[in-house]
Amino acid sequence: MRVSRLVSRLLVLAAIACRTGSPASPPTPTPLGPPPPAALALQGHLSPQEARELAVIRWIHEGEGIIRRFRESGALTDSVEWVVPGPRDVLPFAGTWRGLAGLEAFQAALDRTMRYDRVDLREYMVSANNVGAVFFGEGVARSTGRPFRSEILRLYTFDPATGRIVRVRNFYDTHAYVAAVLGTAP
Repeated sequence: MRVSRLVSRLLVLAAIACRTGSPASPPTPTPLGPPPPAALALQGHLSPQEARELAVIRWIHEGEGIIRRFRESGALTDSVEWVVPGPRDVLPFAGTWRGLAGLEAFQAALDRTMRYDRVDLREYMVSANNVGAVFFGEGVARSTGRPFRSEILRLYTFDPATGRIVRVRNFYDTHAYVAAVLGTAP
C-alpha cells in the first residue's frame, strides 16, 4: 500500500518536472504542495528518467526525518552505500555505511554527535543517473554545545535498471563539524 502511494506521488512529480510551461504560470500543486524553486528551475530540462529520480529525492526531503523517510520509502536498495567523509575518531558518523542497517547505525551516530537546528534545501542538480541536492545546515555539537554551519552536497546515484538509490555521497565542511565537536574556534 505504501509503495503504491509513493509511486503515484512520484508519477505526478515526474510529470510536473518534465512539463514545459511559461514561467508566469503558477506551479501545479502536487500531494507535496507546489515544487520548491530548486525543482522549478529544472522543469522542462529533464529526461523522464531524470524527472523520476528528482521526484524520489524531492519526496524524501519534504518534511522531517529524512533518514527515516529514506528507509520507509523503498527508494534505497538493500545494499545501499552511504559515504560520509571525516575523521572517524572525532566524527563517529563518518565512514562508509552499507545497507539499511548501516544507514540506521549512521543515523544513530549522527544523532548522538550533532543536533541540527536548521536544514534548508537550496538547489538540485540532475545528470543521467545522479541527483545532487545542496543544503545549508547548522546546529550544535552535543558534547560541547559549540555551533557548526555548512553547505552540504548530497549526491544520489540511481541504478537505472531498478530506479532505486545505490549510493549516497555526502560532502560538507568537515572542519566546521570537527571544530564544533572539539570545542575549538571554527
